[in-house]
Amino acid sequence: MKKKQVYQTFIFLVIGIGIFVYIYKDLQLDKIKDALGSLKYEWIVLSGIFGLSSHFIRALRWQQLIEPLAHKPRTLNTYLAVLVLYLFNILIPRGGEIARCSVLDRYEKIPFTKLLGTVVTERLSDLTVFFLILVALIFWDAPVLDRFARNNPGLIQGFRDVFTSKYFYISIAAVGAGIYFLFFSGKRSQSKLMNKILKIKEQFREGISTIYKTKNKTLYVFYTLLIIFLWLLMLYVVFFAYEPTSHLSFWMAVITFAISSFAFILPIQAGIGAWHFLVIQSLFLFGIDKDTGAVFALISHTFTNLIFLAVGTLAFILLPIINNKQEESISFKDITQKKEIEGK
Repeated sequence: MKKKQVYQTFIFLVIGIGIFVYIYKDLQLDKIKDALGSLKYEWIVLSGIFGLSSHFIRALRWQQLIEPLAHKPRTLNTYLAVLVLYLFNILIPRGGEIARCSVLDRYEKIPFTKLLGTVVTERLSDLTVFFLILVALIFWDAPVLDRFARNNPGLIQGFRDVFTSKYFYISIAAVGAGIYFLFFSGKRSQSKLMNKILKIKEQFREGISTIYKTKNKTLYVFYTLLIIFLWLLMLYVVFFAYEPTSHLSFWMAVITFAISSFAFILPIQAGIGAWHFLVIQSLFLFGIDKDTGAVFALISHTFTNLIFLAVGTLAFILLPIINNKQEESISFKDITQKKEIEGK
């Protein structure tokens, strides 16, 4: 990984840890110990099952996008690649997307750049659903979102500053230029380097365009909605694990889930700090004091990531064994090298 990328990763991690420390600096350890002692762990296990189920559905959906590329990866390899995704997302911001493409590139011989294009399509699908959920909340329960805004004027002002800053418009222009280059330019050049770039672009574009070639688009939409629903259930069932939140309704979970999901837009490992803050502020809307909300956020986030860390590590170990290619096992260095290529 290049020094610049290491520096950026370190900065975002420090920001996340800084937010985390600020949130929990005044929380008494006895409250956390009491919560862990009285926790109903069967609900935590169920939350983990929902999470792993969502990963399996994600693997099936990803296969739908890969098949138009004239490849049909084994379902087990695809599922293990998705589990590796969440392992590396905990370690490196956005590193999981590079990791899962690297896995199928290595073990299924599918071009990395094409796979990266399918990943972009997947993420755009998820963002579309999150946007629709937010719009639905605005129409169905606008007063709750209004209270959230009034309780967090600094956060709302921060969003306004982002959308009115020159960097936002520069980013929009850069995205526009990227779309133009991707879809509307493509003349061959005398330069070997330029021709290589154009070849990579064509592969990437082919990966993105598989959404239009997917055989069963209805099933793709169903998978997308099911993934989001399982993520929601992951959060909802943890309410029952912790006594002070066990009375909260499903609709309250929807609102908390929708608001807290914005934390994962930031390039911070596993949304640390930012996710906790948004969950605490969301639960405060429903009468949960901030200390109790902080304990809940800590429990939910910690156990979820411990499960993903353990299962992702197991998947990383099993991949070369299952594929009988120990000599070609993928390494952490392979992932970071792909990250460098993606960052260029």
